[in-house]
Amino acid sequence: MATPNLLSAGRKALIDRLTTISVSNGYRTAAGPNTRSGWFNEVLKENNVGFPLIVVQKAKGMAPVAGPHALKVMQGFNVIGAVKAGLDGYEDAIEELEHDLLLCLMPTIGVLPDWLPRGVTGITIGAPEAFPPAEGVSAATVLIPVHLHTIIQVQPNA
Repeated sequence: MATPNLLSAGRKALIDRLTTISVSNGYRTAAGPNTRSGWFNEVLKENNVGFPLIVVQKAKGMAPVAGPHALKVMQGFNVIGAVKAGLDGYEDAIEELEHDLLLCLMPTIGVLPDWLPRGVTGITIGAPEAFPPAEGVSAATVLIPVHLHTIIQVQPNA
């Protein structure tokens, strides 16, 4: 039996975690059910996109770290939140979603997140960056860089 691809399992766990963002789960927004994977600009072109929106987009990872018969890979993603807003008053709406994204992904120092699969040992969150609606897009966005720490091990010969 082949071992699971931890890169895929980590990405899917990240998406699943973000889908939990709802008012009934204690968050400020109901963005979770509208979580998508792909390129943000392409997702916006879809007819049924809706807002608030969360997109998990692949991004540059960090340099891997070698270990004994293993490699610690820092798989990169941009978690992009978007809200429908004009130039006036978009700040509060995007900050609500930013708060939810940070709260949802917040690591606890020294504790493995229970939502990550075994072999994905942690998460690093980068500095959020907010953008106003611009260039014909009536959505304000926040981009949060995320890196999942994944251990890729040499499998023994069968």
